Amino acid sequence: MKICYWGTAAAEGIPAIFCNCDVCKEAREKKDRYIRTRSQLLIDDTLMLDFNADTYAHLLKYGFNAAQLKDVIVTHIHGDHYYPEDISLRREGYCTGMKYPTLTFHGSEDLLTQSEYSQRGDLRPVETGRIAFDVLQPYKWSEIAGFRVVPLPATHGTPHPMVYLLQKEGKTAFILNDSGILKDEVFAWIKDSGIKFDLVSYDCTMGCLDTIKAWGDNASHMGIPNILAVRERLKANGNYKNDTVSVITHFSHNGEGVGYGDMLKTAEKYGFVLAYDGMTVEI
Repeated sequence: MKICYWGTAAAEGIPAIFCNCDVCKEAREKKDRYIRTRSQLLIDDTLMLDFNADTYAHLLKYGFNAAQLKDVIVTHIHGDHYYPEDISLRREGYCTGMKYPTLTFHGSEDLLTQSEYSQRGDLRPVETGRIAFDVLQPYKWSEIAGFRVVPLPATHGTPHPMVYLLQKEGKTAFILNDSGILKDEVFAWIKDSGIKFDLVSYDCTMGCLDTIKAWGDNASHMGIPNILAVRERLKANGNYKNDTVSVITHFSHNGEGVGYGDMLKTAEKYGFVLAYDGMTVEI
């Protein structure tokens, strides 16, 4: 399984568009891995995770032709993960020659509704079959783009946010962003499944901040102290292997110690792989 980290930032990106904090100034000066676009993954060149406002730029940067795309799974409907305005560009008269007649977005029922954060956009691509929505149910497995996929309830600020377990050819990846610490029932389901992860990709929005201490038990993001607690719980439950890869991603410039250089030292200290835009991990 090849996981390409096209974007590794939270909603604002790093540097944030209107910000001149120290983290953003450093990113503008040093560029390269210090710059982070909004979080998005492409897995085995067939399955996209999230469809945000940076998708078009990502397609150009990484040389991927979306005319060959068939499936997108969506974690939640915040605009840095789901930007439906671009979906309307798949309607008749705007594109031809797609490999597949229908592009399917898989996710919660929130994809079908409008909210203060996101609108579904022009419905003509849906009416003509060029776009479809597949509502997934928590804890239920589906077959998508050659993967076995199961969504699990995330801890985040939309009605039905999800994180995902992905399996293919004996490998399992747990994509754990955008989310705070999972609820006990989610940990119980994972434990009872007996699944052992080859990779876990953690939300590290707030860098070194303990979000539970700062915001309470329903914090919608994590920092290093929270990630360490989650990793230890997964290990205690038997879901880690000796060689499981732990990745940290989805950084906000508002977090503690989130500049690339500082975060690299933290990642190395605790045995994490620090994601950066354009990073590829194979498991």
